[in-house]
Amino acid sequence: MTTKHTLTLSEKIQLIRENEEKVSYRTFSDRYKISIGSVSNIIKRKVEYIESYEQNESSTKKRNLRDEFSQQHDQQVYEWFVIQRSKNIPVSGPLLQERARQIRQQLGGTAASDFKASNGWLEKFRIRHSIQHRVICGESAAVDPKTVDEWKKRLPSIIEQYDPNDVYNADETGLFFKALPDRSLVMAKEACKDGKLSKERFTVLLCTNMTGTDKLKPLLIGKATKPRCFKHLNIKELPVTWRSNRTSWMTASLFDDWLVCVNQIMIKQKRKILLFIDNAPCHNPDIEYSNISLKFFPPNTTSKLQPLDQGIIKNFKCYYREYPDSYYFVREHYAFI
Repeated sequence: MTTKHTLTLSEKIQLIRENEEKVSYRTFSDRYKISIGSVSNIIKRKVEYIESYEQNESSTKKRNLRDEFSQQHDQQVYEWFVIQRSKNIPVSGPLLQERARQIRQQLGGTAASDFKASNGWLEKFRIRHSIQHRVICGESAAVDPKTVDEWKKRLPSIIEQYDPNDVYNADETGLFFKALPDRSLVMAKEACKDGKLSKERFTVLLCTNMTGTDKLKPLLIGKATKPRCFKHLNIKELPVTWRSNRTSWMTASLFDDWLVCVNQIMIKQKRKILLFIDNAPCHNPDIEYSNISLKFFPPNTTSKLQPLDQGIIKNFKCYYREYPDSYYFVREHYAFI
């Protein structure tokens, strides 16, 4: 059995010329390491290959499209794709296939109705143009660059009256504390299946200063006032501040209570701080504190301007994910005792 091998245009022309010497297809198959069927196909399309070669096309280019009409169609589909992505419009496989069919109909021709834009065509199109399938994440596409630039210019004048140790940032994030990895190592022929992923979540409020020397105790919001796992624990001795409500979301009252506690800490330390926060509805802009000055980021810019969104929260979650893995092995150990 011959190994699958794709010939360049110059190699195909050389094969066509050698065929004039009445060499057998089996000899070509062994010499060029292609199948006998591939040899037959090249000989049948020799006129097309010779024309391409005479038009000074790259002799090292591997043929991907059969004719000029297909190349025109491919180029128009690719241009449409590039325009949509420049506008940050999500383009799925079925959407691209439908647009390809429409363009084919617009170009006309005798075989227009035969073009199906199959999954095979989509896969080859992706490979030709180095298109990858990725999950859309983040909010950076909705950020106004002008607003970001203006804020960066104003920032030095905002913080100039404060020591870097007294400039803080606080932000909330959701934590799916029971979520297991969504990928797994499996045997080659094993089906990779699992049940539904846990949707149980906490809200975590993180706060740190500009220099990273002072990380305030995280505020953790759950649904139960005193979960059963806290039965033999002193909540005040936990490394987090525990609060609860029906939805486990941050509310205006919980955030105000947290600010009051932080303000009391700063009063005891005889410090006045500047706290940057986003424009979430639970952040009340009308309340003033003696030792905390609140500063709000411009709307829809936190993905670019908020320090905690630049990798701090992500690292926090990465460290947390190490603990469920350790807990899993501990639980499995005691299950067999």
